[in-house]
Formats: sequence, C-alpha cells, structure tokens
Amino acid sequence: MKDAFKIKAKIAARGAAIEAARAMLRPTLLRQPVVARVFNSLPVAARADARVSLSSGSDTVYISLFLRGLDSFKDKRLVSVLEKFADWNGITNDYTSGTQPNRDFNFNREFTWDHDKRSIAYKKIIKEQGHIPETFGINVGVYAYVKEDSGTCRIVVKEHEEVVKREERFIVCD
Repeated sequence: MKDAFKIKAKIAARGAAIEAARAMLRPTLLRQPVVARVFNSLPVAARADARVSLSSGSDTVYISLFLRGLDSFKDKRLVSVLEKFADWNGITNDYTSGTQPNRDFNFNREFTWDHDKRSIAYKKIIKEQGHIPETFGINVGVYAYVKEDSGTCRIVVKEHEEVVKREERFIVCD
C-alpha cells in the first residue's frame, strides 16, 4: 500500500510541476503580436474602458469592451467594432436590465502560439510533458448597452401560459 501511495504522490507532484510551468507560460500570451493587433483594432475611444485578462485554467486571452449609452444596436460605434470580428466565431445574448435593452457579443478565434523556446517555463514543460500548446484563443466580449430612452429599441413584455407535464420516478421497496 505504501508503494502505491508513493507512485500516486509522484504522479501528482509531476502534474503540479507541469501546471506551475504552464501558469508561468500563460502570461507570455500577452506578448503575442496578434493580441496587440486585435486590441489596437478597437476604436481609440473604446480602448480606455476595455479590459484584458487571462484565464487561469486555459490558454485564452479575454478582451472585454463596454459600449454604454448607445442610441440603438445600429449605433456607428457598435457597428464599427462588430465589423472587425465579422469572420470570427460569434454568439449573441440579449437581456434586459430594468428598462434598458442590452446585447452581449462574444467572438472567439484560435491563433498560433509563437513560444520563446529559451524560457524556463517552456523548457520545463518540454522536459516534463514533451508537449507544448501550439495554439491559444482570443475571446472578445463586446457588451452593448442601449439608452433607456432610445427611440428605436424598447422592451416589450409578452405573456404566455405553459402547461408542463412532468414524470416523477422514485423507488419503493417492500
């Protein structure tokens, strides 16, 4: 039994060492030229409120852009940003906050990760794991907030009734 624990402990320690090396490697994503190009493609006025972050559990750079006080979802500020990501994978989500219509846009794309092969983290991952991530993702979130008094966007409340039939299963023992 003690030998089994020693083996499991060694495997766990190796996994922790690899994860620590990957954590050291993740910040190099911010030095990838494509990340700067994506950020700099945003309108100058919008960059001041934009946020850039890294995921601790994946190889993804997140860029979040907040556009407030829009006249509509056809506002020039929003359209100019959306045009830049037309060929990326994207999803949208509409929701309301009080009487304000909002729409979130999320765009994702994979890029080749050019590693600094001289870095300690890179060498450690190659030694321990033999595999280094070749790609990383960029996720751009555009959060659009339309003015409450917008003449073109409004919230309409529609009621409908649903009948739900649910089957319940349980165990009965005699």
